[in-house]
Amino acid sequence: MAFTLRSVKVPPNSASLDEAKSRVFNFFKSACRSLPTVMDIYNLDEVATISQLRSTIAAEIRKNAHVTDPKVP
Repeated sequence: MAFTLRSVKVPPNSASLDEAKSRVFNFFKSACRSLPTVMDIYNLDEVATISQLRSTIAAEIRKNAHVTDPKVP
């Protein structure tokens, strides 16, 4: 299977803390919506449930809840 390289555009840092929070919520919603597809692609049905993966994603986001500078990469 051959893979092609695609140029990935990295969005600029958030201008404000409110924008950063909004982007995090949008990322979380997008990640949760794609979990069924990820489960199918990687055959994770026997390993984890969607709710376990959703909780793991939320826990990883909460690890950075203390960050208040939107310029931090």
